[in-house]
Amino acid sequence: MKQENKTLDSATKVFFIAMVILFILMQVAFHPSYLQYFPQFHEFSWIHHVHGALMVSWVIMLIIQPYLILKKKFKTHRLIGKISYVTAPLVIISMFLITKLNYLKMVDGMPFKEVAAWQALNIVTPFNFLLFYSLAIIHKKEVFKHKRYMIGTVFTIFGAIFARLLIIIFGTSINFNAFFISEYFGLSIIVLLLLNDLKKKANPIPYTIIAVGLCINIISIHARNTEAWQIVVRFIGDSFF
Repeated sequence: MKQENKTLDSATKVFFIAMVILFILMQVAFHPSYLQYFPQFHEFSWIHHVHGALMVSWVIMLIIQPYLILKKKFKTHRLIGKISYVTAPLVIISMFLITKLNYLKMVDGMPFKEVAAWQALNIVTPFNFLLFYSLAIIHKKEVFKHKRYMIGTVFTIFGAIFARLLIIIFGTSINFNAFFISEYFGLSIIVLLLLNDLKKKANPIPYTIIAVGLCINIISIHARNTEAWQIVVRFIGDSFF
């Protein structure tokens, strides 16, 4: 039992450190496109600010929660978990609103095929976040499943952060390749975690579901120039935007 608790504490500590690093990388990644314009933020709407604040708050929550577990402050951990009942729906709404804003801005200024291609980076993400978070709450009393689905929510943000870092390093010539690399990198991490669970003969379902969600996102990016994807985007745009 002591060895099992020690292993859990080590895994929690690794996740805590990973989230701190992700938070730092998030600031670096969004500096050229957003943070450098502080405090005027010309040409940015309130939707950009609210969306940014909510995404940052989500990462901060994912830093605080494992820290509280390491410090055995379970009551506070549960309280913040309940606060996420409000934060998570707001995150999803902000994802929808920022997607709508980008769509409407693009649809008047470029061919629809290009609009649909760019929306491949946005449309699936809110659904993945909703799925992973919902499963985390459904299994909130099953620590094994709960923490894996919460980890899944990280990978709905990971691609946007890592892709921007690649663009900062290699320049805009990398274009869509940055998003492919980031999404495949995120999927690779989940697959490694899945293989680790299989090696330990643990339940593979949580990471399998997350992997499938990420695969659907990658497939949509690959299909971004197809007529089928354009039909999907046009339906969503006409029906909801």
